[in-house]
Amino acid sequence: KELGWTEVNILILGDFNSEPGSESVRSILHERGDWKFRSAAANDNDDSYTTWKTRKSGTTRRVIDYIFHTGEGGLQCKEVLSIPSDDVLERTYLPGFRYPSDHLLVAAKFHAGKSRRNDQLPEASNSPFEWLTNFQSLRHLVLPSYIVGDVSPPPPSSIGSASHKHKLKLNALHVGCGTSTVGESLLCLREKDVCGNQLQYGHVVNVDIDKDALGVMQHRWRQRELQTHQLDDITLGVMDWRYLDFKSEVSCRLALDPLYRNLLQLSPNHSNNELGGYFDLVLDKSTLDCLLCSETDVVSVFLCEVYRALRIPTSRSESSLDADYKHSSGGVYVLVTFHPLEFIQQLLAELPGAHLEIEYEVIKRKADIVNTIDALEVDEVVSGKNQSEFNPETYLPPASSAWISGSFSPDENYRKTITVFTCRRLLNPKQEESNQTYTLDRQLVREHIESTCDKWYQTTSPMVTNEREATLRLDFKNAILSQQRAESSLKEEEVTLDLKTCYELMFTEEEKQVLPFDYFIEDWEAYCQNLRTGEDFPRQGMTINTAIDFLKEMQ
Repeated sequence: KELGWTEVNILILGDFNSEPGSESVRSILHERGDWKFRSAAANDNDDSYTTWKTRKSGTTRRVIDYIFHTGEGGLQCKEVLSIPSDDVLERTYLPGFRYPSDHLLVAAKFHAGKSRRNDQLPEASNSPFEWLTNFQSLRHLVLPSYIVGDVSPPPPSSIGSASHKHKLKLNALHVGCGTSTVGESLLCLREKDVCGNQLQYGHVVNVDIDKDALGVMQHRWRQRELQTHQLDDITLGVMDWRYLDFKSEVSCRLALDPLYRNLLQLSPNHSNNELGGYFDLVLDKSTLDCLLCSETDVVSVFLCEVYRALRIPTSRSESSLDADYKHSSGGVYVLVTFHPLEFIQQLLAELPGAHLEIEYEVIKRKADIVNTIDALEVDEVVSGKNQSEFNPETYLPPASSAWISGSFSPDENYRKTITVFTCRRLLNPKQEESNQTYTLDRQLVREHIESTCDKWYQTTSPMVTNEREATLRLDFKNAILSQQRAESSLKEEEVTLDLKTCYELMFTEEEKQVLPFDYFIEDWEAYCQNLRTGEDFPRQGMTINTAIDFLKEMQ
């Protein structure tokens, strides 16, 4: 209260050794100004209890354990663990074999609202932090002249004595922005060609699943805007923040479709399937990396949305004397990734229905922490001059996977470099230019992602090599002999070992750290359900052939 906090979520819980009508409990529940506590359960009920025990003085049944919480828009109690009925307790009450304490467990589930001071910003995980690499290391790959390719604005035109210079304004979508300041840097970028025409980003849209991070960055931008307008008359573009969860296509539509309609000046009844194609740049700093660790459905939605967002190229550009210049190039997806070069190439180059021109570059990581909120400064670049300063000084080899046949073997450059892909959207030669589609078939994309991942990891880092299979067969044979089952009429490949023994034999120590035994059991149950439905299939153990097949299927 002294720090000015209101709407604070507070829990007070424990064994108070006091019944509901006692002075100590009433003092907590007594309202004092902004503070109002309530009990998670109706513990003043005559049938309720948290302890029920027999002592020399007799048997007592009462409520003395509580969970008190603040309310009024803060914590909302959604569920309370029920108290056992009388008939399930033993004759000795508490403690007993079923409930081995003289107090019952008191538990509740809460929905937590925001806790903050009146003047406090929403909290994100950190201050702005470029954990992957800073903007300067990427700037040469997002310069407007690089994004539009070989297309340049026409030379300035003249009406009478007046010279009219053209402006080329690009639109950028920053996916998984977090607390990155890349969006700010893009909007401050100004590039001039030799004729004096200006190229810049006119609209930057930042999307993320973290609402607090979006709030922090939006507040930061407004503060920087205010300082900038007080210092100088700088014409800034439009900065936008939107919540977007790529796990949900509905979230994608809610976040992006109104944007497409507004920016492309489409009517409300325009078909959703035809919305898209607005962005010249889609910038992804390792968001695809994170999603590839999730379900393939999420990755398919993400890649379909990225492709949908990219501007469709046209055969010629349009310009006018007093309007902004419109270029004809297709949009560019710039992906910064830790994944192996060949894997990403296969994933993107063979993306069903997509037509992309793909290039890549390997750069050194340069992390950066941003602690200041100062006025914005224009980042001026002259096209064709000093371009060498943006290029890597030396050639860096592509990063390779640190996991080799189940062992973690990083090289000296592990996590010191990143690969940057630039994927430019091209015209689909099978479609008329006026009938180019924005969308991809999500089901085909999902199948492609699954196939690419399976083939890649089974080829580059197979769990079952010839050497491993031979070792595993020998280990199974020795385990069978040690259990004195050699005299069995069954052949060695027909003998079943229990799951715990199989687990110990099948996995390396490194693999066991990633795959604990309970996870192994979950995978085994899924394997049995999906691949072996017969009742005679031994679910309580494995033969050597089943173990090898399990490893191949569950990799």
